[in-house]
Amino acid sequence: MDKIKVAVVGCGSFACGMHLPNLQKLSDEYEIYAAVDIIEERARKVNDLYGTKYYTSDYRKVLDDDEVDLVIITTYHNEHGRIVVEAAEADKNILVEKPMTMSLEENDRVMDALAKHKVTLIVGFNRRFAPLSLKAKELISTKEPPFLVNYRAVDEIWGNSWTMDPKIGGGRIFAEACHFFDYFCWLTDAEPIRIYAEGGCFTHPDIPDTQDNAIITVKLTDGSIFALTNGDMGHRDYHKERVEIYCNRAVVMIDNYQYFEAYGFGEKQEINLPSVDKGHLQELRELAQAIREGRKTPINEVNGARATVCCLKAIEAIKTGEPQEVKPSEYIREAN
Repeated sequence: MDKIKVAVVGCGSFACGMHLPNLQKLSDEYEIYAAVDIIEERARKVNDLYGTKYYTSDYRKVLDDDEVDLVIITTYHNEHGRIVVEAAEADKNILVEKPMTMSLEENDRVMDALAKHKVTLIVGFNRRFAPLSLKAKELISTKEPPFLVNYRAVDEIWGNSWTMDPKIGGGRIFAEACHFFDYFCWLTDAEPIRIYAEGGCFTHPDIPDTQDNAIITVKLTDGSIFALTNGDMGHRDYHKERVEIYCNRAVVMIDNYQYFEAYGFGEKQEINLPSVDKGHLQELRELAQAIREGRKTPINEVNGARATVCCLKAIEAIKTGEPQEVKPSEYIREAN
């Protein structure tokens, strides 16, 4: 394989603002080969800007194209699972934006497809690859669990975003909290065992059955406890994300994936990056290497399925007012 030929399925704001510019930065690894969008004019604009071989409104065309090595899926969330299955069946490598799926049934179908077709898949939980996340994990790995972690991800109201539609986007929990369920497990190398949440529809009265703001707690197998404050009741001029990790008389803090402080690991440590780095570029580098080596990525279908289970449990906790138990059997399959 020379350059990895990429078909981008879904040419909305995220693909155009993040993945496509990053693919261009990594032009030694990737070729932006085809653009797909149900609104064909969007795909045409990508074609004009990046010089793709063709554009189309039918994603099945790129699945049938033997030249395509990698499909990047940035469509509506409720389409992710189905397109992942079809892409795997077409023997395409896959980057699927979060969430990978929105139901247990979709999890099963994705697992079946990936078991039968040995393609490389990565779910877009990019914050694992952020340089400050990697530094935090390096430091806390020198401490014994349990850890206490506060994670705040709150910005201004998302307006009439399709992500708030429970059927199409899944609401804020599927649209974003899934990131942090994965992040918590990766940070500690532990699995979730219990989830509780309070929240609901605070800022989108026209969609009363959505969840747009919530406070969620997650208990992990190593005893760690994570508290997530996630929503859109904030202000655009205030930093959206902040992580605080407390671990046996030591503290690590990440502010907006640009500023870092650590205490209790010798001298105080400080890092101030020139700009926000949430790991998107490094995610693509890791994916290219995994494709060339024919192996799984660090964020595969099991991790995607786990995040989906956590989302479903958090939503159920909000609806019922009851903590929800999480079992590994809900997202990990026993080897045959």
